Amino acid sequence: MQAKPLPPTLTEDDEPLISVIVPVFQGERLIEGAVRSVLLQSHRNLEVIVVDDGSTDATLAKVRRLVDPRLRVIAQNNAGTAVARNSAIEVARGEYIAFLDCDDRWFPTKLEVELRVLRDAEPDIGIAYSSYYAVDDRGRLLNAAPARTVCGDVFEFLLDGDDFLMPSVCLFDRRVVEAIGHFNARNYHEDHEFILRATKKYPIFPTRERLIVYRQSTSGKCRSILQDFDRARAAELATIEYVNDALNEDQLDRLRENALRSLSCRFLMYGFNHHARRLLQEIDASRLRTNKKGWLAWIFARSGINLLQAARLVIQAMHLVFLQPAWSRLLARAPLALGYD
Repeated sequence: MQAKPLPPTLTEDDEPLISVIVPVFQGERLIEGAVRSVLLQSHRNLEVIVVDDGSTDATLAKVRRLVDPRLRVIAQNNAGTAVARNSAIEVARGEYIAFLDCDDRWFPTKLEVELRVLRDAEPDIGIAYSSYYAVDDRGRLLNAAPARTVCGDVFEFLLDGDDFLMPSVCLFDRRVVEAIGHFNARNYHEDHEFILRATKKYPIFPTRERLIVYRQSTSGKCRSILQDFDRARAAELATIEYVNDALNEDQLDRLRENALRSLSCRFLMYGFNHHARRLLQEIDASRLRTNKKGWLAWIFARSGINLLQAARLVIQAMHLVFLQPAWSRLLARAPLALGYD
């Protein structure tokens, strides 16, 4: 049975077109909620390009249940997220471009607020970004990320370790995407490389609001790769190779050290102590102490006690126990399908 149509498209002559790109593979349980969170945006002048990357489940059927003239579907053979995004970029018509992963969600004003920030910004070409709520596979709140206020040229800031941007939290002026090129299909961490290339050339502007729900899936690729030390390390260093031509020697050294520091922290957060110990032998442990995670990693390097994993579990437990009622009330005001569709 066909689903009920979504509310009619209401566009204004002065509203720019935003192209929203949603890659998906085997996403039958989550894709419908992701697409609906875009179609229900308060900014109505949209085209939503869903690229099915060779799914063999009911993903396509779920998307085609949605009735909205702004929705376009591309089906391709399985080639990976980067290729799926690039396919959509090739046909996107919007003055602005945004990306959404199929397991994430947007609050209804996400694009409206980010567009306002970009249109008021100087210079007029740049990237707007918001903060996010992190949830688990079941949609339960794990963490409320800080509402960032960092503005302007942040490339050097990112080189030194504060990796807080990802495509789903951003709205890009189309000219940014055209200038830096497509996602790198050869790179496991193509999101991070794309953000580095973008912020190397263009400023960012914050909304100072949490407008995204980011799912920290136990089966996500950034989590699953941590099981294999050599593969995880090689994936981090590959990003450095791909941006090598755009950076000087000092920047490359800083990026490499930051990549290894960050990976050692992720190993510890998820209990891969042996991997972390191996990696910490490659870096100056005393330089870990630049943030809270780094301090806890430094304590591990000195004592062998993994307080970072314990801190992650405690913080998540506190959110689940104390903030879940408030989280439920927030979702009731802006309905989002955070569980399985």
